[in-house]
Amino acid sequence: MRNMIRRVSRWSIALVTMAVTVTIGGAPAAHAAATATCAGTSTISYQPGLTLTPRAVHYAETDTFSGCVSTDATLTSGTSSSSVDLPAASCLALPSVVNDPAFTIYWNNGQQTVVDLTFTDVIIGGTEQITGTGPVVAGEFLGGNATVVWLYPVVNLLDCLSSQGLTSQNGILAAQITML
Repeated sequence: MRNMIRRVSRWSIALVTMAVTVTIGGAPAAHAAATATCAGTSTISYQPGLTLTPRAVHYAETDTFSGCVSTDATLTSGTSSSSVDLPAASCLALPSVVNDPAFTIYWNNGQQTVVDLTFTDVIIGGTEQITGTGPVVAGEFLGGNATVVWLYPVVNLLDCLSSQGLTSQNGILAAQITML
């Protein structure tokens, strides 16, 4: 039996002067894999703005996937958006683990990818890093696995003290989808 080769994809994304490197491992390459790797940006809005006091807030996020490299030559970019009402959000909320069973990326080629993502959220050296991982449950890359990493600067508490509170955040993202 042939020796199996383990594929490892790596990419680095920088925020301000700090670089975070994400390493994603693949399964043995027994046949050609379908993949997509993208960079991008993320924008979050909070209405009303976040303050130091917990309150009900509407959270809306828009992600733009760009510069995609894929085994599907028609796939070059995509978008995703989500929103949720948070019952007690504040600038002092601790990172938490959540699940999004229908995280959908709408690709420029008319296809979509639906991923059942589970998230981890950590603060590393002044940067909040949210990592979502999970299986592709519908659409392009069905049966594959996805990892999406978002990086945001840690909230400036002075913004939370203003009368409007913190109303938005901007960050960057990197995504890897692999179907073997």
